[in-house]
Amino acid sequence: MENLVKRLQTEVGLTEDEAIKSISVVKDYMDKEGLEIDWEKFFKGKSQEFIVKAKEMFESISKHTHVYTDKFVDKVDNFTDKARKSAHDFSQKAADFFDEKNDDINK
Repeated sequence: MENLVKRLQTEVGLTEDEAIKSISVVKDYMDKEGLEIDWEKFFKGKSQEFIVKAKEMFESISKHTHVYTDKFVDKVDNFTDKARKSAHDFSQKAADFFDEKNDDINK
C-alpha cells in the first residue's frame, strides 16, 4: 500500500492524507459493489498500517474541526452578549424617555 500511496502522491499530486483517503473511498466502493477482493493480499499485508493511517487522518480532521467549532461558539456567544446589552440599553433608554414624558405631563 505504501507504494500505492507514493504513486498517488507523485503521479496525481495528492498529499499523503489525500492518497490514503482516496484508497479508502475506492476500497469502500468496491466492497459495497460486492467485489470479492482479498484486501490483505492487495495491500501486501499492510492493512493494519492502512487502518492506523486512516485513523490518524480522521483524528487530525476532528481536531481541526473542533478548533473551528470552538471559535464559532465563542463568536455566537459574543454576538449574543452584545445583542442582550443592546436590548437592555434600548429598553433603559425607552424607559427613561417615557419617564421624562410622564414628568412633563404631570407638571
